[in-house]
Amino acid sequence: SADRVLSSKLNLVDLAGSERVSKTHSTGAILREAMYINKSLSFLEQCVNALADRGRDHVPFRQSKLTHVLKDSLGGNCKTTMIANIWGEAAQLEETISTLSFATRMMRVRNEVQVNVKMDPSLLVKKYEQEIKELKQELAMHDALSGRNRVQYDPYSEEQRYALSQTIRQYLTGEVEELELLNVRHVRETYQQ
Repeated sequence: SADRVLSSKLNLVDLAGSERVSKTHSTGAILREAMYINKSLSFLEQCVNALADRGRDHVPFRQSKLTHVLKDSLGGNCKTTMIANIWGEAAQLEETISTLSFATRMMRVRNEVQVNVKMDPSLLVKKYEQEIKELKQELAMHDALSGRNRVQYDPYSEEQRYALSQTIRQYLTGEVEELELLNVRHVRETYQQ
C-alpha cells in the first residue's frame, strides 16, 4: 500500500588480493598500503570464519571499516554474491588456493533475507489519528449505553480545569466531603492541579 516504503541497498566491493611482500618487494607508501590491505582482508576473513561457525555468538564486525560496512552483506539481511577471480598459472598457485579456500568459507555463510519495508511516518500519524478518533467514538457509545454520559475524552478546556481546581479546593477545605473521580483522565487532571 502507499504507506509502506521498500528500501534496498547495493554494495559492490572489489577486494584487492593479498599482497605478498616477499613477491612484490614493495617499499615505502606501497608497502604501507599493502599492509593495510592485508590487515583488512585478515579482519574480513575473521568475520567470515565467525559467521560460518554456527556455534559462535560474537562476530567481530567492528574491527575494520570494511567489515563494518559489509555487515549486512556478510551476515545480515542481504543477498550476497562473491565472484572469486583466480589465475591458472603455476606461479600464482598459492594465491589461487588461498582465494578458493576463502570462497569455500564464504559459501558456508547463510543470510536470512527479508523484504525491507518501512512505514511512512506522516501516513502512520494520520492512520493513528484516525484510529484514536474511532476508539473515542466507540468509548463514547459504550459510555452512553452504560449510562455514563458525563465522561469526556477530549483534553480539558481552561473552564473545566478552573472548575476542577475549585472543586479540589472545596474538598481540601472541607466544604465537600467526597471528590468524585469519573475516569483515569479525570484523576490525571486532578493530580496536575
